[in-house]
Amino acid sequence: MTSKGRYVVILMLRLNTSLVLASSLMLAASAFAVEAIEQDAKFTAVAQRFQNDFGLSLKLAQADDPVFAKNHVVSPLKPEHLDHALQILTWVEAELKRYPAGFVKKHSPKNLVIANAYISKTAKGPALTYSPTLIAEKSSDSILVTVPTTMTPTIEILGRGYLHQMLFTNILANVKDADSPINLAHWKTLESDDSKLETIPAKNLVKSSNGREGLYKMLWDAWEFNELTNIAKTDPKAKQRIDLMKGLMTSLDPQFDEAFWTALAVVPEEQRTICLNDLTDTQSNAKIKADPEIQSDISKLEKQWGFKVLWEPGSAAPPMPVKVRLEYSYFTDKKLNEFKAFIRMCREQLEIYSEQITKRLNVKNLYMLDTFNFRGAGVAGQGMSWLPQVSFAYGLRSFDPAAVKSMDFLRRTIHHEVLHLMDRQFSKEGGPIYGSNWDSLNQEGFHYKIGSPGALNSPSQLRFYKDNTKWQGFAEPYGMNIATDDRATLYGRLMTAHLADEGRGDQPFLEKLQSDKILRAKANLLIKFFRSLQLELAIPTPNPWSSRLEAVLGN
Repeated sequence: MTSKGRYVVILMLRLNTSLVLASSLMLAASAFAVEAIEQDAKFTAVAQRFQNDFGLSLKLAQADDPVFAKNHVVSPLKPEHLDHALQILTWVEAELKRYPAGFVKKHSPKNLVIANAYISKTAKGPALTYSPTLIAEKSSDSILVTVPTTMTPTIEILGRGYLHQMLFTNILANVKDADSPINLAHWKTLESDDSKLETIPAKNLVKSSNGREGLYKMLWDAWEFNELTNIAKTDPKAKQRIDLMKGLMTSLDPQFDEAFWTALAVVPEEQRTICLNDLTDTQSNAKIKADPEIQSDISKLEKQWGFKVLWEPGSAAPPMPVKVRLEYSYFTDKKLNEFKAFIRMCREQLEIYSEQITKRLNVKNLYMLDTFNFRGAGVAGQGMSWLPQVSFAYGLRSFDPAAVKSMDFLRRTIHHEVLHLMDRQFSKEGGPIYGSNWDSLNQEGFHYKIGSPGALNSPSQLRFYKDNTKWQGFAEPYGMNIATDDRATLYGRLMTAHLADEGRGDQPFLEKLQSDKILRAKANLLIKFFRSLQLELAIPTPNPWSSRLEAVLGN
């Protein structure tokens, strides 16, 4: 061998030695970190409770763990992750306490094994984890729990559901009887058809409930459980699936009685209203707070309307009916430009309303939200007229001020929600737009989707629109849902018709207003209502609000 060859061999041996040494040091550091956590008083107290109450051993996986590293690349927990681990274990403990006494000890795996990350060695594609990952590992009688380095508000929301799903995986593994009604072959005969359901969330709910694990997870989410129960009133197969699942659990433990299921369907307060902001980041909105133009627009809105603009993370949540789950977030500096554009547009559109109107509407709050999800769907605007003192809320998650269509849509939405409040406050029995005075303008045979004969069995919203394209008299298909939305969609178009498309005007709507006699008649009826309102409230004329309306109609 040449001297050069010997040099290469020696270099490779030294490199391998260095790698082995580095690997050994990393494993030693990992073992030391795990030992430090295991000896922490807060961790040992939680571990003792889990053992006593649920028969569950809390374990920390190591990188070279002979059991858990067999199928996964394990990133062990570090001392700096301990607070996150305790946070996750707090809600895991809360969920396990919802089960009847003794059930978890008898029917769950025996170990919760915690790591910073588990990456399957057989996974295809990028080696990424999803946090939190809960993995049922039957061979070791364990549930593997990920404690991520960065915590987000959605971790708890998703993790609670995954926990129940993993527990049920263990229950299913012990169902050996091929004739059991919960057996997969029999279960598949009870799958529901979701094609006639009204909304995308309802469709997704039924699709998930067609699977055994999916339905079981829903039982522990009171909102989804209630929604599925409502669907089951007209879907016999969904009812059979629910009854089978309840029957299985009762056969395992008689404490799963009707009183238990009734209590399970009550939405816990801590799960009903969910803020998605990171409230520990107190500087997340510093630029918005310091922007003079934004703050000026907010001040002008508050002065004219008398409401409070709520926009800072940590502000109160929009109040919702008790059976509704709300997910929301307020704006941070990450969307400073979007917030600035919308607050300016909102001020420009709302400032045209006269004092006589704003005082009578008596709006308490204007909620400026980024994410605004309730009843399982994202919402762009809501006039909350069910409150003792009404409020507005706008959800701007998809708002793009650089997109003309987005600007036009949100501009219409602002006025749409105002009309809902005006309709409720000022429209009286016998008035121009009340009841049959409005409904009678529709073509004979048309029925709004909500409240019409056979509404419970009517097709989905999109299907309903497609089936009713023949009808005249609607500014937008959404107006076919109910008369109040019919008026609000038309009003939103009227109030923004000349502003749309960057000032070029909403030409399709303007042309339809001329050619569609029913739509024109509805617009004239709205004008009649507003003129009577001007007399009733002694609103001087001309004024920016009525002038904009009448300019569109040429009245």
